[in-house]
Amino acid sequence: MLRGEALESGGVVRVCGEEAQHAARVKRVMEGDVVELLNGAGVVASARVARIVKEGGVWALDARVEGVVRVERALPRVEVWSSAPKGPRLEDMIDGLSQVGCALWRPLLCERTVVDPREGKMSRLERVAVESAKQCAREWIMEIGGAIEFERAIDPAPGRRVLIADGAGEPGVPAGSAEVVVLLVGPEGGFSERELGVAGSIPRVRLGSHTMRIETAAVVGAAMLMGGACREAAR
Repeated sequence: MLRGEALESGGVVRVCGEEAQHAARVKRVMEGDVVELLNGAGVVASARVARIVKEGGVWALDARVEGVVRVERALPRVEVWSSAPKGPRLEDMIDGLSQVGCALWRPLLCERTVVDPREGKMSRLERVAVESAKQCAREWIMEIGGAIEFERAIDPAPGRRVLIADGAGEPGVPAGSAEVVVLLVGPEGGFSERELGVAGSIPRVRLGSHTMRIETAAVVGAAMLMGGACREAAR
């Protein structure tokens, strides 16, 4: 993953450090091999390895780009705004959301929210999203957004459809025709009665037959939305 790299056809790209070491020592990449390079912003390049060296204890890999493909973002854009689970479960959730194709996650602050990730934790989550993108070969890295309060999250916006994960809601998560679909997932204990009342007519959706942890509900909901979007696109 060469985050932010232009990756132009005919250019030579240098990969250094852990990325190069992983390619050489784990993936057993050799000079002359063709590898796939991604920049995390929709660009996928095929490149032929010209040289692999270890200089001053640091691995480096040079590759010449032979072809470039630009991949547009998938529509609808699926986002999950959820309360953050405790401990390492939050990082596991980010990894899972990235794997299923979620475009963005942001912390949702509710009356019963316990965890409010601070700057250091948010930076760590961005790194988790990058690592996950490399593992599952995502063309676009999942974004990590800033925290948002529930009342702001339910404000209507052009082209955006908001759904609330709630055990008393209708089964399934219809994506509809909106360009952006946002799934709100509450904290442990769920949304308060006041919050559900304020939400008014915003659709409530049931993700399954059983009560789920935050991280499970978030990933399941995102996967259902992505699956629904794929079915709509195939029609």
